[in-house]
Order: sequence, then structure tokens, then C-alpha cells
Amino acid sequence: MSVIAGARSDPAVLRRAIAAGFVGTVIEWYDFIIFGTVSVIAFSKVFYPEQTPFIALLLSLGTFAVGFVARPVGGIFFGYLGDRIGRRYTLIVTLTVMGIATLLIGLLPGYQSIGDAAPTLLIILRLLQGFSLGGEFGGVATLLIEHAPKDRRGAVGGWAQAGGFVGPLLGTGVILILRATLSDAELVSWGWRLPFLLSILLILVSAYIRTHVTESPEFERARAEKELSKQPIRSVLMEYPKEIFCVFGMHAGNAILFYTGLIFAVAYITRNVGLSQNKALWANAVFLLAAAIACILVARLSDRVGRKPIYLTGTILGMGMAFPLFWLLDTGSLPIVLIASAIMGTIEGGFLYGIQPSYFGELFPTKFRYLGMSLGYQAATVLVGATAPIIGLLLIESAGGSTWGFSLYLIAILVLAAVSVLIAGETMHRDIGRVDKERNESVPASIGAEGAPI
Repeated sequence: MSVIAGARSDPAVLRRAIAAGFVGTVIEWYDFIIFGTVSVIAFSKVFYPEQTPFIALLLSLGTFAVGFVARPVGGIFFGYLGDRIGRRYTLIVTLTVMGIATLLIGLLPGYQSIGDAAPTLLIILRLLQGFSLGGEFGGVATLLIEHAPKDRRGAVGGWAQAGGFVGPLLGTGVILILRATLSDAELVSWGWRLPFLLSILLILVSAYIRTHVTESPEFERARAEKELSKQPIRSVLMEYPKEIFCVFGMHAGNAILFYTGLIFAVAYITRNVGLSQNKALWANAVFLLAAAIACILVARLSDRVGRKPIYLTGTILGMGMAFPLFWLLDTGSLPIVLIASAIMGTIEGGFLYGIQPSYFGELFPTKFRYLGMSLGYQAATVLVGATAPIIGLLLIESAGGSTWGFSLYLIAILVLAAVSVLIAGETMHRDIGRVDKERNESVPASIGAEGAPI
């Protein structure tokens, strides 16, 4: 155990782990999210030019959603791999798959060149992106909290989550630059390819960092003590169904806010409110920046006050914004739209997403932490996150432009998230190497992370 403790206390080792998690997550989410933004801006014209504008937009959003179908498969595959052979090697594989798929999307001919084969190939590559991203959260979250000191798991995990906002922010910045320098015709003709092609440089940097990080000391301990499960999928489903459900429910609340604020908002602002795509992208940038900052700050706070009160507060704040969000967007005033974006980013990024690595990771033992988190997380992403833009579009269309139906849908999902938090309880005091023994034990609130009074 002294070797493990030494590994955890080495600042250089921890910094490399944080860098590997942060930069890798930046790249993975940059690659994944530029697809969503470009699908609204250009894909309807490049890959579905034969359809009416509404159907083309719906198909473009559907193609974006297809990537989520592969995420549970990726979560299971890479979760199994990560809990059997290690977190480090698994994360190198996820990054490689994402890089290849993204590069090929940037080189893919459009409908005018190869007909129906174009959207078909686009869907296949999108599935590969989703497959890769399915293994990213569980791997990065596990790697970081297993490197982190017990009283800093929230703060360390928050850096990985911040990468999930910096990546899309970087992608949004690239697209804004392209829109400022290219005409609409040039953007649809060839400019949309550049964000995908540029990602190869970022992937090389991330790959270098990930190959130089050490394996998680907690995983090495579990392997040395022969604690690893030979059947992690069967075991986690049988032994930890409640925890998987809690992850599902809690992440469902996060997913609905994230994809509503980032992807659906672009379509709503441009189609229903009448703002330009540039203004919609600026709203995206504000959402992401606010989320990244709040993510780091609130994750640190969770090491002092606990995971449960913060996550529960986030669900309540999200419910409170379900109706006002659209009232603010409907003003058509850019400053008000930006304020609304900042509020949503702060709620989603700080109070929900930022503390997920520590909160979710503390629910599972080392032998299937990667897989257990991935199962609940990716299922919620598919069933709730992926469908949010399409459900929002259909509910508003069927209501003649009214947003009340979608607002009620947001509230219902956030109620599920709040209930899941109450079921999960507080986890910040747990020894992640003894979760099997500690998960049902009650820890006095007056005892700190290392057993000393707070």
C-alpha cells in the first residue's frame, strides 16, 4: 500500500494524469461536438439537398443523434477493457478511433458527388465517433479520481469535465472564424471540412500526453491483490443495479440541459427567434465558457460541502429555468440571450457535470468502476441527451411554436435526476478502494475526508 500511496502523493504523476484527462477530453469533445454544430449549419445542404428545409434539418439532427446509439456499445466495450487491462491503454485506443473517424468525415464527399452513399458513410463515421466517446468519460473519470488524494477527488475530476466544455468552445471558435472569413457558399462547399481536418494536430498532442501517463495506482493495487473481476459486466449488473440507475438518472438531468443549451438552442435561436447563426454560435461560446469556469470552481467546492447538496441544487436550478430560458431567448435581444446562455452553462457545468467523476466514481468499487459509470452514463446520454434536440423540435412544431411542452419535459427529466441524487446519498467520505464494504455504512457529517473534523 505504501507504493500506491506514494504514487498518489507524487505531484508530477498527478499533473500528468490531469493533463492526459483534460487534453484528451478536449479533443474527444471537440471532434464530437463540431459534428453537431456543422450538422445545423451545413449538413442539411451537403448531405440532404433533395429534402425540404425542415426535413433536411431533422435528418441532420438525426444523423447527429445516431452517434449516440453507439455510445452504450462503446461504454460497455471500453468499460470491460478498462476494468480488465487498465485505464491508460484503453484511453489511448478511444482517442485513436475518434481521430480516424473525424479525419475521414473531413474528407467525405457530399451528396452531389456520390449520392446516397454520402449520408450512409457519414452515419457510419458518426457511429465510430460515438463508439469512441462511449469509452471516454468512464476512463478519464476513473483514471483521475484513482490518482487523486482522497480530499481532492472532486477538484481533480473537475478538470477532466472542464475539457468537455473547452473542446466544444474551441470548435465553436474555429467555426466562428470560418464564418467571419468565408461566405455561406464557401462554408457549405468546403469550409465545413476544416474543423474536422484541423483536429488531427490536436489529436497528436493528446496522444503524446496519454502515452506518458502512468496507470492508476488504485487499479494497480486491485490487480496486484487479485481483486479484478473476471466477469465485470455480469457482476456489476447483479451487484450494483441501484448505483447504475442513480448514474443514469443523475446524468439524464445533466444531458437534457447540455444538449438543450448547446445543440438545440442553435436550431431554436436561428429558426424560431430569427437570430443569425453567428449570434447563435456566440451564445454557444458563452454557455461553454461559463460552464468550464463553473465546472472547476464548484468541483473544488464539492470536496468541502459534499456531492449530494451541489447536485441536488443543480437539478432545482435547472427546473427553475425550464420556462424562463425560452422567455429570455424569445426576446431576440443578443445581450439577454447571452445572459440566458451563461446561466444555463453555470447550472449545467458547475452544479451537475463538474462533480460527476467524483460522485459517480465513488459509487463503484475499483474492479468495475470504469464499466459501472459507463453503463448508466451512456444509457442516459442516448435516451435523453441524443433525443433532446429532436424532441424539442417536434414538441415546439406540434404546438405551433409554443415551448411549454418542451419546458415540462425538461422539468420531468430533472425530477428524475433529483430523485436519483436522493437515492445515491453522499459519497465524498468513501475510501474508493473499499466501496464494497463502505457503501452501506453511515459516515458522520462532522468527519472530514481524512477522518478529521471539518
